[in-house]
Amino acid sequence: MAGYLSTAHQRPLGRRALLTGTGAVAAAGASTVLTSCGSGSSGMPADGAGGGGGVTWSSWANPGEAERFKQFSQDYEESTGVSVTWQQVVGDYQAKLLTQLASGSGPDAFYVGDGSMATLIESGKLEDLSAFLHGPESAVDPDAVYPGLTQWCQGEDGGLYGLPVDSNPKVFWFHKALLEEAGVTTTPAESFEAGSWDREALDDLLTKVAATGKRGMVMEANWFDFVSLITTFGGTAFTDTEAVFDTDPVAMDVISWLFDHFEAGTISYGGSLPKGQGVDALFYGGQLATIQYGRWILPNLEKLPNVEDFDIAPMPSATGDEFAPVAVGVAAMSVNTDAQDKDAALTFMSHYVNVDGQRARLAGGGNAVPSIAGLDEVVTEGGLPEHGAWFTEVAATGYAIPLVLARKAEVSTNLGTEMDRSIRAGDDAQTFATKIAAFINEGS
Repeated sequence: MAGYLSTAHQRPLGRRALLTGTGAVAAAGASTVLTSCGSGSSGMPADGAGGGGGVTWSSWANPGEAERFKQFSQDYEESTGVSVTWQQVVGDYQAKLLTQLASGSGPDAFYVGDGSMATLIESGKLEDLSAFLHGPESAVDPDAVYPGLTQWCQGEDGGLYGLPVDSNPKVFWFHKALLEEAGVTTTPAESFEAGSWDREALDDLLTKVAATGKRGMVMEANWFDFVSLITTFGGTAFTDTEAVFDTDPVAMDVISWLFDHFEAGTISYGGSLPKGQGVDALFYGGQLATIQYGRWILPNLEKLPNVEDFDIAPMPSATGDEFAPVAVGVAAMSVNTDAQDKDAALTFMSHYVNVDGQRARLAGGGNAVPSIAGLDEVVTEGGLPEHGAWFTEVAATGYAIPLVLARKAEVSTNLGTEMDRSIRAGDDAQTFATKIAAFINEGS
C-alpha cells in the first residue's frame, strides 16, 4: 500500500485510464451560481430558503480571491433572498477565529485550514455536517468530493466537520527552455505520455540541468514536499495513527535517494538558498528548471511574457505512467454550532462547495483546482498550461494532510522546523527519518 491512505483512496491512475476512469467524467455546463433559483442539488434554493435569517461567513483571501468571494456572496443573496455578509480575516486567522467563537461573535460559516481542523473540532464550535449533507436540503453530495481530500475533516467520533472548498494538488511544473538548454530532449509531459516518467528520467533531468549551473529542483522542509516524494515512488509514509517512513523499505530508499541528490547538488535544499531567494521567484526568473507546486502559481506565470514556456506533468512515479498519490493542499468550509440561522448557514455551505459554487469561484483565471468531479473545463480554460487537464487527475488520486499530523496541531506547526534542524545538522538519511518519525509519533 503506497502512502498512508486506504487502497480505495490512493489507487494510482494510469495515463491510459483517462478514457475510461476518472478522466472520463463529463464536464458540467458553463452555468454559474447565478443561473438557477430552483431547489435541488444542482441549483440554488428557492427565494428565502434556509430560514432567511442571513449568513455571515469568513475566510482569508488574496486580492483576487477577495473579489470573487464578494461576488459569490452578492450573487447568492440576489438569487435566494438570503442576506450574505463576507468577512476577510487578516493576520493570525486561527487565533482570531477561536477568539470570536469563544466569545459568541463568530461567523456562521468559515474556512478552516488543514492544520486547524482538530483544534476547532475540540473547541466544540464546529457543526457535524453528516446528517445534513446526506439529507434532501444539501446541494452537494459529500461522496462526490475526491475521496482522499475529506479524511482530515473527520473527527475521532466519526463526524464530518467540513468539506473542501477546492484543492491544489502537487504537480511537476517545468520550464521548457531551461530543459532544452540543458539538453533534456524529452519533457516530463512527453515522458509521462510515453510511460517513462520515472525516477531514472528525473535523475537524468536533474543531472543535465546541474551541468548548466542552474538549479533543477528544490526540496522544502514541509510534509507536502517530503511525503509526496515517498508516495509517488510507491512508499508508505503514514498509517492513520503513526509515521512509518523510517521503517518502510521503499520510503527509506526514496529518502536515501533524496539525500544523495542533496550531497551531489542536483537537488537543492530550500533552507540553504541564499537569503531573499524564494523558490517561486527563482522559477519565474529562469534560474530554476522545475518546481513542485500547485495551480496557485498560474496567475503569476500568466503575467510573464514567456508563459507558454511553462507546462506541467504529474510527479514521476515508480512505473512511469501513473498518477501516483501525492499531497493536495486543501481548506474546508465549516459551520458554527452557534450560527444565528443554522439552516441558512448549512444551505449556504453546501452551495459554496458544490459544482456550481466551485465553478463560480474558480473559472476565469482561478488559482485552484476543483475538489469535486465534473469541472474539467475549469483547469483547461485558456489552454494554459498545455497539460492543465492533469490537475484534475492528480487531485482525484491525491490525499490531504495525514491524520497523524492533522490531529496534532503542535506537531504539524513545528514539523518544518524539526526537518530543517536535522538537515542543517548534517544528519544522514536514516538519522533524519528516525528523528522526524519520532517527533511526529511522540508529539502531542
